[in-house]
Amino acid sequence: MANSAQLQRRIQTFSMAGILITGLLVAIATAFPIYRDARELATSAFIDDARAQARSASQYIGKATDIAGQIASRSGIRDEIDAYNRGKIDLAAVVNYLTPRLLDALKQSDHIVALTCLDRNGHRILELGLPIPSSLPLVSAATTPAIVGPLIIGDASVLLVSAPILSRDGQRVGTDILAFELIALEQVLKDAGRARPDTLQLLYNSVSGALMEIGHDARDGVTRVSQRPEQDFLARTTGGRTGIEPLEHEGGTKSLIAFSPLPEVPGWSFALVTPASTFDSPILSRIASPLLMITLLVLVGALLTSRAIRPIAAKVLEQSKQLSELSASLALAASVFEGSPQAVLILDGQRRILEVNEACYAITGFGLIELRGKTLCEALCLSDLDGNHCDVLWRQVADTGTWHGETILTRKDGGTFPAWHSVSAVRDAAGAPRHYITMFTDISDKRQAEDRIRHLAHHDALTGLPNRSLLADRLEHALDRARRGERKLALLFIDLDRFKHVNDSLGHPVGDRLLQEVARRLEATVRDQDTLARQGGDEFVVVIEDVAEAEDAARVAVKLLGALEVPIALDGHEIYVGGSIGISLFPNDGDSSDALLRCADSAMYEAKAQGRSTYRFYTAEQTRISRERFELEGGLRRAIERGELRLHYQPQASCADGRLCGAEALVRWQHPERGLVGPDRFIPLAEEIGLIAQIGEWVLNTACAQAQIWTRAGFPLRIAVNLSGQQVSRGKLHDIVGAALARSGLSPAQLELEITEGHVLARVEECIAELEQIKTLGVTLAIDDFGTGYSSLSYLKRLPIDRLKIDRSFVEGIPQDGDDVAIVATILSMASNLDLGVIAEGVENEGQLRHLVAAGCTEYQGYLLGRPMPADEFERWMQDNAQTLRDLRRG
Repeated sequence: MANSAQLQRRIQTFSMAGILITGLLVAIATAFPIYRDARELATSAFIDDARAQARSASQYIGKATDIAGQIASRSGIRDEIDAYNRGKIDLAAVVNYLTPRLLDALKQSDHIVALTCLDRNGHRILELGLPIPSSLPLVSAATTPAIVGPLIIGDASVLLVSAPILSRDGQRVGTDILAFELIALEQVLKDAGRARPDTLQLLYNSVSGALMEIGHDARDGVTRVSQRPEQDFLARTTGGRTGIEPLEHEGGTKSLIAFSPLPEVPGWSFALVTPASTFDSPILSRIASPLLMITLLVLVGALLTSRAIRPIAAKVLEQSKQLSELSASLALAASVFEGSPQAVLILDGQRRILEVNEACYAITGFGLIELRGKTLCEALCLSDLDGNHCDVLWRQVADTGTWHGETILTRKDGGTFPAWHSVSAVRDAAGAPRHYITMFTDISDKRQAEDRIRHLAHHDALTGLPNRSLLADRLEHALDRARRGERKLALLFIDLDRFKHVNDSLGHPVGDRLLQEVARRLEATVRDQDTLARQGGDEFVVVIEDVAEAEDAARVAVKLLGALEVPIALDGHEIYVGGSIGISLFPNDGDSSDALLRCADSAMYEAKAQGRSTYRFYTAEQTRISRERFELEGGLRRAIERGELRLHYQPQASCADGRLCGAEALVRWQHPERGLVGPDRFIPLAEEIGLIAQIGEWVLNTACAQAQIWTRAGFPLRIAVNLSGQQVSRGKLHDIVGAALARSGLSPAQLELEITEGHVLARVEECIAELEQIKTLGVTLAIDDFGTGYSSLSYLKRLPIDRLKIDRSFVEGIPQDGDDVAIVATILSMASNLDLGVIAEGVENEGQLRHLVAAGCTEYQGYLLGRPMPADEFERWMQDNAQTLRDLRRG
């Protein structure tokens, strides 16, 4: 109702507005001629006023010029100045002569306020009245009077007239400068301007650029000679032209200026300036009466029209309301149709396409022109996921009025896409289908996302191979097929041999790329029907079905090992990785996936124990070894907390005289059930599970503390501690060693750190940097197991080491084995050239010792000197060798 009343008022308003506009046009048509005539009359009168006042100003200036000429033409004054110029009389004489006569001459006019007399050179002879500034250009070479001004001298607005004094023969002998006060002119102009009280009068001299203001807008309410915006306009309009022009001032105010030149006074002009509003006011008053009458007539007409149009407006309003509701309904439908992100198609009762929206074109590429008149099946090749055509769809629509489901539709480019599709029937009053509305959405992204999620759930993200979950599923299905067909199945468990070293040395990004390349090679080696999966880390599993004999699995293992033996080039490095493979067979080694994986894993560890880069079939003995390894791993993780680790100390002595030099600290594990476990059984395990750094730090702290105890007891032994490759590679060894020395109080000179030659060769540059940093602590460094890593002077001379330890494998064969003798001699020669000490380990008999002494070896250790012993037993051993200890004290 509110909208209806508003619409009715709007109709009445528009009707009245039409009448008012018509009246306005009539008023304009009437008022415009009146306004034009009145403006022309006012403009003409304004210009005439300016022209009349210009004549008054001209008459005044002309009169002043005449007076100046009369004064300058007096013969007595002329002759006296001429005599002065010729030097016949002096200045005092001429002044005495001129003063009374010129004063008498000034009485001719009440408006002369100053007179200055100049000689022919422009020098002042006499000044009367106000002083005329010497800076003014007073002297002219002309023989006629010249006018300067208007200008201000003192507080008076004046006009300067320069009248030449001519001799009898017409030569200029001097100049009279007269200043005429402009009060009389101002009064004349003010009287003439009383009819226009808001009008400003301007007298302008274009020669000097001076402007005199007269009237209501004159500065400080008096006449001034000044600069005004109108001055620029008058400067542009000199040239004898009379006219009227509009002016716009700063601040946006507007005015009109009427201007006229002064007759017979070249370069002078006069102007009247009046505000535009003042000028227009009498003009507008002339058209006010006709406009008022027209306005009254229009208002009466509008009122009568409003009363007459009200019932008509009510009827129009009702019709408009109905049309508005229909239009809103159509607009809503159109916006839904075009704005829907789903493709929407409208079909007629014969199922032929009538309309499609923009989304249909965006999804399929088909526009309305291409689809109109076709059935849905003809246009988009409609089929469901089972390959049936749309007959089933239309049967359901006929039965229930709707259908929805997933279909495969065709694009214009020939491609297909999955769509979520719905069809609805629009029936008439009789229930017959009048139209059909079909909508569909492209669900390709949804399907791809679902496929991607399924893939990620069952595949390794790094290599793209099946993961542990998919492996378990495929292995179960393979076992089911093998059971039904009474066939064999092989499971190969692959573990890369040197992957951890690559990861530590070159970083995880290189390690990831290495795994990707390994996966690619393994995948290229196995058959399509075999399953290759990544178990985790650097472990892979291959499931081979339909294995006739165990040798078939062995041949596959050989191919896989061959693929791994080829070096891999990454970032300028040639990486040799290799692998160890464990093989288990169904049904021989187990009837379940867990059993086969466990057996293959155990066989893989056996392959590693046999030298790596090989394969092994599962045996029952491996189960025992695997179980023992598992138990050792669990116990080792708690060994440090429970205080189960022990240090044994093996003495080291001089080859020359048998003096005790030091002791090597060797770690042992006192297992609560297995007894004393040797390092060869748990140190490799500790390195594999990441405990070696923690154990190594415990060994370092314990050995330093024990050496300091012996030092305080009077036995300052050198203590040797083995470092693992992981300890050196972590980059914190300097801080750990420094902390152990500080905590124990041991002298750095008594601590010797041993690092294996194999780790040095693998990471020469990093080891050099780390060992040089450790060397700054003052400790000594030794290379352990020297000779097993193809040593050379190229790196030995760069390492900050003090001692070499000859590996026991070279000592046990001397002096009988010629190769061992040659190797030992080479090592001793190399050490001598590099000024390094040498200690031989594994010396077990006198013959070996004698050979080492003869060859120049400096120190030795081994069972011949003493076995590794606990600290208390080592103290008793030292007491039993008191003579050696006394030699040590004297040394």
